[in-house]
Amino acid sequence: MKEQSMSAVLPKLPIVGHLKLTSYDGKTLAMVEVVKNKSSKITGPFFQKSLEEFEQFLSGKSRAINIKLDYSRLSPFQVKVLKVMKEIPYGEVATYKELAEKLDSKAYQAIGSACGKNPFLLIYPCHRVVGSNDIGGFAHGITMKKELLKLEGRSGF
Repeated sequence: MKEQSMSAVLPKLPIVGHLKLTSYDGKTLAMVEVVKNKSSKITGPFFQKSLEEFEQFLSGKSRAINIKLDYSRLSPFQVKVLKVMKEIPYGEVATYKELAEKLDSKAYQAIGSACGKNPFLLIYPCHRVVGSNDIGGFAHGITMKKELLKLEGRSGF
């Protein structure tokens, strides 16, 4: 039996635009994607609460997004990278190298790849991970990364 997914495209939010949220059980978030689609009708308490969490974060009224997450489609390595990424405080940055050191790894490219495939945009702050000499990459574009860092009081990139 194929697992059914439920999704909602949120109304346009500051900095990120439209986010598509996917859940497989209506209680945990499996993925956040930036999409060009127009928003869909938000049905059910899970997607409504999720919308409120993203709105609060992107308006600067909160420093974290608290939504239950579904890690079942992630590799153990991705989960480790996300855990270390989550430790970067709001308004701070860390380099890919620093993440690698915390993971006792020299696999900088694999860590960068795991950051780029982060299925939980904003919840796990991949925008706070920078290169040793520059802002580094970002799956959703450098402009969005700079704006997210600016929201958190971090400028100069």
